[in-house]
Amino acid sequence: PPWNSNRSSFRRRRRHLDAAKSITLREVVSLAERRKANFSIEKGALKDWDELLANAKAKSEEQVTSEKQWLDAERIWLVHRGGFAAARKDAGSNLETGKLRIRLDEMGDILDVDEDDVEKANPPQFDRAEDLSTLRHLNESSLLHTIRQRYATNLIHTYAGNGILLVVNPMAPLAIYSEKVIALFKGCKSEDMPPHIYSMAQSAYHNMLSARRDQSIAFLGRSGSGKTTNFRHSIQYLVTAAGTINKILTVEKLSAIWTILESFGNCRTAMNANATRFTQIFSLDFDQSGVVASASIQILMLDKSRIAKKIDAETTFHVMYRLLSGVEGNLRKELFLESISGNEQNPFITLLQKHEDKQRAQVEFVKVCNAFHVLEISESEQKTIWSVLAAIFHLGCAGATKGNANNRYQFVSPQSAQRAAHLLGTTVEELSRIIFGLASGGLGTPNAPRAPFRTPSPIDKGLDRDVVGLEALEGMIVGLYAETFNCVASLINRAISASIHTVNSILLVDTPGFQNPASCGKQMGATFEDLCHNYLQERLQLLFYHTNLVAPRDRYNQENVELTCDENENESIINPLPLVNLLDKTAQATVVRSSQVDLHDCDRRGLLWLLDEEAIYPGSTDDSFLERLFTHFGDRDHQLLLRKSPGNNQFILQHLQGTNPVMYSCNGWLKCSRENPVSRSAVAVLQESCKEDVSKLFVGARGLGASSFSGSIVGIEGS
Repeated sequence: PPWNSNRSSFRRRRRHLDAAKSITLREVVSLAERRKANFSIEKGALKDWDELLANAKAKSEEQVTSEKQWLDAERIWLVHRGGFAAARKDAGSNLETGKLRIRLDEMGDILDVDEDDVEKANPPQFDRAEDLSTLRHLNESSLLHTIRQRYATNLIHTYAGNGILLVVNPMAPLAIYSEKVIALFKGCKSEDMPPHIYSMAQSAYHNMLSARRDQSIAFLGRSGSGKTTNFRHSIQYLVTAAGTINKILTVEKLSAIWTILESFGNCRTAMNANATRFTQIFSLDFDQSGVVASASIQILMLDKSRIAKKIDAETTFHVMYRLLSGVEGNLRKELFLESISGNEQNPFITLLQKHEDKQRAQVEFVKVCNAFHVLEISESEQKTIWSVLAAIFHLGCAGATKGNANNRYQFVSPQSAQRAAHLLGTTVEELSRIIFGLASGGLGTPNAPRAPFRTPSPIDKGLDRDVVGLEALEGMIVGLYAETFNCVASLINRAISASIHTVNSILLVDTPGFQNPASCGKQMGATFEDLCHNYLQERLQLLFYHTNLVAPRDRYNQENVELTCDENENESIINPLPLVNLLDKTAQATVVRSSQVDLHDCDRRGLLWLLDEEAIYPGSTDDSFLERLFTHFGDRDHQLLLRKSPGNNQFILQHLQGTNPVMYSCNGWLKCSRENPVSRSAVAVLQESCKEDVSKLFVGARGLGASSFSGSIVGIEGS
């Protein structure tokens, strides 16, 4: 990127870098010109050294005169439905009150518009301002114009005040991430750095060292906006710039971790070809001298139900396709995958059909195996993981049907069930009993019942519930995959954790992006899993609002600092709290399934509470849940947040301060909100396996703290 010439301290720090790792500012420009063919002086993407120096000098009289003429022209933005257009005020008479006559720059049309539809424009020198807070006129059109102008010259990073960075996904790799660029930012203060993802990581590191307080970096945005990529760049910067003790965490290890997590936790969705379907909190722990001494990763809210269902135009997790296409030789025979034809009747997984897709999956499988080796995960541990995943596939092929003789469910394909049982280290009879039969000692979950997220889960009567047939088989498959993912997370932590004493940490949070299927033409309605991820985004938005707007204003008031701020009706528009309350407002101490229309505000409970309560009442349906939802929030006060949709069992929530309405389809939500009881038996099947490698690995994984915790809302869980 074109570094600003007026950042003198930034350049001074560069001169003191180690000669083996440092490069001059001229070399940065030259390097970018060579590596990015579409960068050119003519386009203004990279200006030469003399021009940069000239811009740093005081304004000449001609420049002052030109700027004054520009301001006298009263340049403005006309805001319309399709965006905004450049214009200037035009002299006019006999205009109605509140009207304004303008001339559009593009076509020269003269229009009479409302004054409220016009926003002031900034002088040209602000077109590519590094910090949006420095704009002379701060309004939505000017913000978008500046971001667009910067993006057009491959400047994808823009500050938005202190501690906030906007990043626009370039949809193509840029030559702005390397160890040489890391060396330029190392040791700098916030005010000395141009906008870059490295500058945010360096600011967090500098603040941690100076204040001796833990820091955090959260990544917010829609699905496909580039959060995970920038999350990884930030961690790579911190590890490279701060250094590590005994190479506990290296760039090679980081690359291996991303490869593994992407395979086990990502899939293709309607919005993103490589969507992250879990939340991760990565902790970098530093010693007294500021060096990385240990690290750990925590996995939350895995969309584990995806392993047991087919969704149009979407896939299950990448690792299943990579295993089925990529495993070869004796291992393929041991996993009983050598006779796969591609036409197997599996209700949960559709095998790859295109040759190029299979080839790509084979290459990716090799990368996953190499990543396991980098993290020193043994061959037997790898084989155990592949065995459980293969067993999941065979269980899907085994299917479920009701027998003719005893009217009880059984496997459709006993051969596939036999393969799954062998890989898991158990018997077909035991699997059949756990999945289709009543519970009978020995194979219950070894841990105490997990605490519910909101209200108690349905009363546990063993496995004699309404969960039968294919739904019971789904529960086992989901449980097996969740335990496998938790096991992988614990193996990663084993490779990057150390018992060295640490004093401070930097936490980085990456989440699935905001989900709105309608934005990509999908009219089926968002799912319960989408609601969980969107709820998390709203919660992070609320944290951002309080941290950057509410907390500073309260601090100013405490210290009697006068502050002029906009406290009119816009305060309620930008506050995410109303929608967050609609989703999770605290319930009363006791469950009250009230249906009266005249509810007091203190009696209202959030959508997630209502769903949790409805799930424990016999005879409840998705219709009854929706009826209760609108009983609580169907009044005029909540019409701006929630409204009915014409479709069956559908409603619309106005997310992101009303800027992104999402239509949800609540079909099957009661089922989603209850934890499948068969899933709980999966951990016992693995830990009590007659195969020592399987039993040892999953007992050890639980011992390392990678146990799941969840309640009746199964989307809220982690390891």
